[in-house]
Amino acid sequence: MSNKIAIYLAGSIKKGHERVDESFWTDEDILLLKKSLSEYEVSFLNPAFRADNLSDQRSVFGRDMTQVYCSDVVFVDARDRRGLGVGAEMMWAKFHKIPIVTLAPKDSHYSKSKTTLLGVAVENWVHPFIESLSDAIVENLIEGAACIKRFIGDSDPEVRDIEYIESSMRYYRDSQLPHDGPMKALLEANSQLHKRFASLEKRCAKRT
Repeated sequence: MSNKIAIYLAGSIKKGHERVDESFWTDEDILLLKKSLSEYEVSFLNPAFRADNLSDQRSVFGRDMTQVYCSDVVFVDARDRRGLGVGAEMMWAKFHKIPIVTLAPKDSHYSKSKTTLLGVAVENWVHPFIESLSDAIVENLIEGAACIKRFIGDSDPEVRDIEYIESSMRYYRDSQLPHDGPMKALLEANSQLHKRFASLEKRCAKRT
């Protein structure tokens, strides 16, 4: 096994229209990760470090997707609210079965001891996309580095991929659809929607 690894640092890039107290990957964060992963030669793929033309939107998108694709692990900074890009990067990583470690401490934006959703009280809530797209959710950088070591050191790590997403759709269908009146009404009223929903079983059967 090579001791060279590449880690994509997903998170926010400082933009003029965003608040100044939002968390970002810092030099101190990267130094701590390097120390914690000292047995590896780490290349940090950081979308904040670049010299390409930021006014070329398609190229910017292509660069970020390329870096995710080339990484061994994606490390997501979810300490604060994140934008569209991070979710897309996480989904792209799952499409290619790349491990995702997410930094989401308890009682930060995406992880709450107690909260309410649509007026319903929920305990020990983690944002569904964070919970389902992450292979590990950690409280701090040291714990994150330990998870990275585990994924890198395992010759066949257990990593979620596109099949996990499809299995989650089936799980919803089997466990919650019978109780989901609004969705059932939509399926009954729209034959095209019902046909597309029914095709899920055929799609999943092709994978088996």
